[in-house]
Amino acid sequence: MRALMFVALTLTSGAVLAMGTQPLANEELLKPVNTLFDAMRSHDEAALLAQFAPMAQLQRVTADGLIKTSDVQKFANSIATSQAYLDEQLLAVKVQQHGNLANVWTPFAFYLDNKLSHCGVNNFVLIKSEQGWKIQYLIDVTFEGDCQAFIAEH
Repeated sequence: MRALMFVALTLTSGAVLAMGTQPLANEELLKPVNTLFDAMRSHDEAALLAQFAPMAQLQRVTADGLIKTSDVQKFANSIATSQAYLDEQLLAVKVQQHGNLANVWTPFAFYLDNKLSHCGVNNFVLIKSEQGWKIQYLIDVTFEGDCQAFIAEH
């Protein structure tokens, strides 16, 4: 019995330590994602653009399953010139990484002037370059149902 408890405690302690180091390992990787949304809140076009790799793509899956592509520069300009307070809140962040390639999957809730506007899921593909982690590809989809229920689920 003692041996079984020792093994269980050892495994549990290792799992807790591993979970504890995961956020620190992802902090650098998530910096462009977090900075992107900070730049949106402050309408900072230059800071927003700096999070993207030179040939980055920005897309949205429409309700009918089509792909709408947006120009990153035009997106940044629209954020910079908006008079509204733009606040995208990430609900649950899942990160996968291998070497210089990472994927960040995150449900979100978007607030326009502090009112819930829409919700959905972002999928970021990031690459690590000489300048650090950059967003190479961002695709999102909006949720067509009750956003309050969506938020509660995530």
